[in-house]
Amino acid sequence: METNSIQDIQQCIQHCQNTAQQLRNLANQEANQQIKKMLTEGAHHLDLCVVECDFSLKQLQDPVMA
Repeated sequence: METNSIQDIQQCIQHCQNTAQQLRNLANQEANQQIKKMLTEGAHHLDLCVVECDFSLKQLQDPVMA
């Protein structure tokens, strides 16, 4: 069960990283500054999610540290 959880979290991290990059790409192409700011903020929120998921992943991979 733990292996599936680790793989699920790894996939989630990858998906969030890809989506954050897509949002940044859209922001870089956007002329409207308000929309650009919102897209960049969305990417930042996903980056924060990745940090939290990475913390959980590390705890699953090394339960002694938890």
